[in-house]
Amino acid sequence: EEHRGKINFLIVLPISFVVDCLWTARDWVYETFYTAAHLHDSRVARVQAQVREWQRARKAGENPGKMATDRRPWLTMSPAVRDFKKKCTRITTSDMCDILKIDEENLTVKCEPLVNMGYLTRALLPRGYAIKVQVEMEDITIGGVTMGLGMETDSHRFGLIQECVRSYDIVVASGDLVHARRDNEHAELFACLPWSCGTLGLLVAVEVEMVKIKPYVHCRYIPCTSLDEQCTKLRDLSLLPEGQTPPFLESTVYSRETSVIQCCTPVDVSWYDWLFNVNRVNLWYKPYYYKHLETSFGRTNPATGEPGFEEIIPLRHYYHRYSRSIFWMLRDLIPFSNHPIYRYLFGWLGVPKPALLKFCLTPTIREAAVTKQVVQDIIMPMDSLKEGIELFHDEFDIYPLLVFPIRIYDHGKNQGFLRRPKKVDGVDGPDGHHPGRPWQMYVDLGAYGVPQDVRDKKPWDFRKALLKVEEWTRQQQGFQCIYADVLLTRSEYREMF
Repeated sequence: EEHRGKINFLIVLPISFVVDCLWTARDWVYETFYTAAHLHDSRVARVQAQVREWQRARKAGENPGKMATDRRPWLTMSPAVRDFKKKCTRITTSDMCDILKIDEENLTVKCEPLVNMGYLTRALLPRGYAIKVQVEMEDITIGGVTMGLGMETDSHRFGLIQECVRSYDIVVASGDLVHARRDNEHAELFACLPWSCGTLGLLVAVEVEMVKIKPYVHCRYIPCTSLDEQCTKLRDLSLLPEGQTPPFLESTVYSRETSVIQCCTPVDVSWYDWLFNVNRVNLWYKPYYYKHLETSFGRTNPATGEPGFEEIIPLRHYYHRYSRSIFWMLRDLIPFSNHPIYRYLFGWLGVPKPALLKFCLTPTIREAAVTKQVVQDIIMPMDSLKEGIELFHDEFDIYPLLVFPIRIYDHGKNQGFLRRPKKVDGVDGPDGHHPGRPWQMYVDLGAYGVPQDVRDKKPWDFRKALLKVEEWTRQQQGFQCIYADVLLTRSEYREMF
């Protein structure tokens, strides 16, 4: 454990760099020469045939186990390493990684499930589009976020990514292909697919909504020096009417009392700004975004005379602003990674890929790692944010914390896994998004890293801390993001969802 940073730097990082180069070259070659959207129907037919063969084996009295995709568990971005697929029949979906159609007239893009966020931004941004809720980490797949969950800094306007899905193409256990939409005979299935994590069927295509974008964002950083100040300002900004609320809004919490609110707006730039005023935050030698953001506390905005500062960032850099530092978890993997000498000399090597790190973990090391770090996201009503930060401070004591405001819409009888909100903060989404639907403002609070007690080599009880956070979340009628480790019993799960 004492030499973890050196091992990651000297061994894991170079291997990860080589693997990343190979994967990048593979993706470029595939996207440039071998995309085969016209073969989508044959791939779907293959999935259907395998599912029907599984059904035949069950009816014949064989024991084929349950079904699962053939994607290897260590390739997922989830920190959890789950081995349930060992006993399952593997259905081949690992080659379903094509963008099938970009519909500029109806502002939708249809993808196979393994299209990742990096591929989407490479394909859409040059055309002037992005999906409505563009999740930041490049390796996360569209199938993962639409069948699980996904959020971004515009979720205070659009909600979770599930609110931006037009349709799912699902192969169900009978082998039939179902086209589920919010407004057809499969509306109930449509509502239940988000957060189901593939338990209701095998996703073979998903259609999500796009928005027109500009190539840069103007960011205004507002430092807050008290918890009350942050909670009040964030709530007020998130509830402003469309056109007044910042298009992108989040907060990064640096201690129990201090935080920086980020308000970002898409813009075009002049040649002068492009040459002298654009901050390309993802260049290898730049300070990590969250550290750059922290300098707000010592700066004054010349435009307003208030604390903080403003800058212009390329949109693609903004979308993937946390990729270089894996949010802020790289500091635990390579503690000296933000040092200027390291960044200039070795920053071009990138970061250890989470998938490769998981692949190298033995079950024993994995068990030890789980009990010494936290990767948790809790979605709670906005009114509970102050209490939530205080609870995270007492139980985890990890900073920074990630804060995303999120609309949770009320869809009535087809609400799906998430419980209906208990109060109404507004009605209607922006620009015809869910017209007439009431919503309540929630907030995601994310903790990623090693608790301070573990850093100080003091006792820290992972199970006790997480059980307390889960109990509090249920009391607040919030939701625990289930991509991470969960200790909920069946009855507690049914209480939460």
